Amino acid sequence: MNQKTSQLLFSMRLLGDLVMITLAWVLAFLVRFYSWMDIPLGVPPVHLYSKLIPFIWGIWLATFAFTGGLKRLGQQKRFRYEVFDIIPASMVALLALIAFTYFYEEYRYSRLTLLIFGALQPFAVILGRDMVRRTIRTWRRRLDPRRVLIIARGDGILEALSISSKLGVERSLVAGVIMPGGPIHSHEEDILQEQKLVRVTEPLDWAHFFVEHPIQTVVIALPYQFHGFLDQQLEKIVDQVNDIRILPDIKRFSRMSPGIELIDNAPVISIHESPLSGFNCILKRSLDILGSSVALLLLSPVMLAIALLVPFSSRGPILYRQERMGLDGVRFNCLKFRSMPVDAEHQTGAVWAKPGDARATRLGSFLRRTSLDELPQFFNVLRGDMSLVGPRPERPVFVDKFRKEVPGYMLRHKVKTGITGWAQVNGWRGSTSIEKRIECDLFYIQNWSLWLDIKILFLTLDEVIRGRNAY
Repeated sequence: MNQKTSQLLFSMRLLGDLVMITLAWVLAFLVRFYSWMDIPLGVPPVHLYSKLIPFIWGIWLATFAFTGGLKRLGQQKRFRYEVFDIIPASMVALLALIAFTYFYEEYRYSRLTLLIFGALQPFAVILGRDMVRRTIRTWRRRLDPRRVLIIARGDGILEALSISSKLGVERSLVAGVIMPGGPIHSHEEDILQEQKLVRVTEPLDWAHFFVEHPIQTVVIALPYQFHGFLDQQLEKIVDQVNDIRILPDIKRFSRMSPGIELIDNAPVISIHESPLSGFNCILKRSLDILGSSVALLLLSPVMLAIALLVPFSSRGPILYRQERMGLDGVRFNCLKFRSMPVDAEHQTGAVWAKPGDARATRLGSFLRRTSLDELPQFFNVLRGDMSLVGPRPERPVFVDKFRKEVPGYMLRHKVKTGITGWAQVNGWRGSTSIEKRIECDLFYIQNWSLWLDIKILFLTLDEVIRGRNAY
C-alpha cells in the first residue's frame, strides 16, 4: 500500500468517525425533544444545537489525539482493541463537551441531551468503523483483486499473511507459499494447516511460473539465514512482478517498534524507534511543564517546611544533588531533599537503598517512606532533565553494571526518565527485580500515550499512600 492510498484510507476512517458522531448528536436531539420525554421549556431552535457540531468535531479529534487513538486509527489488529480506544476517548470527549458548553453558552444546552449523546457516541463510532472496514474490503476486492505469492519461512509466513490481509487480499487470493532453503519443520507444517495455505514448489523458471500463475504481488519474509535466496532469485522475480514487498528480519533484534525513513531516497531502518517524537514530544513536554508547575505551586508549603527541618536533622545542605543518567545516556544532577548525613557514602560507596537503612536520619527515613524526598525533582522536570512519567533515572555506576547483566536495559534511555513510571505503580521500585522493572519500562515506551501518562500519575497517588517498597 503506497503512502497516498494509506492517507486516503486514514481519511476515510476519520471522516466516518465524524459522520457517525454527527448522527449521534442529531439522534440525541431527536430523542430528547421529539420522543415521549417531557419538554418543560419547549423545543429549542435547531440552529442552537447544529452550530455546536464543528466544536464537537474539534473536541473529538483533540481527545482522540490526546488519548493516542488517532495514532492507532486503522492499525489495531483486533476489533476489541479498537473498542478500548473508542470508549475511553468518548468519555473524555463528553466531559470536555460539557465543560465547553458551560463556558460557551451557560445553561442553554440540555444536560440530558448531552448525556444521551455521550451514551450513543461510542456505539455510533464503533458501528461506523465496522461499516467503513466492510466498505474498504469490498472496494479492494472489486477494484484490486490481487493474487499474492508468499515467500517465507517460520513465523515469517504469519507476518506475510498479515501484510497481505492489510493490503486487502482475501485468504482465497493467496496463491500459495514458497518455502526455500530445504525441508520444512513441523512448526511450519502446523502453520500451513492452520492457515489453510498451499505450499508451492520453488520454480526453476520464474518467467514460466508467473505465466501459469497470474500473480500481482509477492511478499517475502525470510529470516537472515535464508537470505541467500534473495541474492540468487530476487532479480529474476523483479523482472516478472511489479509489486514486491520485503519484510526485513529485524524483530529478533528489536524489543521496541522498529521504524523506517527515507534519507536521500535511501531507506534507513531504525531498530529501536521511540514513540516520543514530533507532536507527541510536544504534548508530553506540555504536560510536564503544566503538571510540575501546578505541583510546585500546591506543594510549596510542604517543601518549605521540609527545607526548614532538614538542617536540624544533620549538618549539611538542604538539597542532595546526585548524578543520574537520563535521555540518550546524558548525565544530569537529580535533586532530592537530603535524607542522610553528608559523608554517608564515604565508607560504603554507592549502594541500593534498603529497608531500615541505617545511613538515613530519622527525618530522612520519614521522607523516603512517604516519597517526600523526591519533591525537588519537579524542578528537574521544569528544566527538562526529567519528565513527570518515565523510567526512573539511575546512577551511572549502576547503569554500567545492569547494562552488562540485563538484556535491553539501555533501551529505557530512549525516553526521558521520570519522577514516576509504569514499574513504580506496579510495585517494582526500590530493591526489587531489575528484570521486572525493565519489562515495565519497555512496555511503557512501546505503548506510550498521553492518556497512559495521566493514568500513571493517578495510580502514583495511590502508590504513595500505600508506600510499597519506599525506603
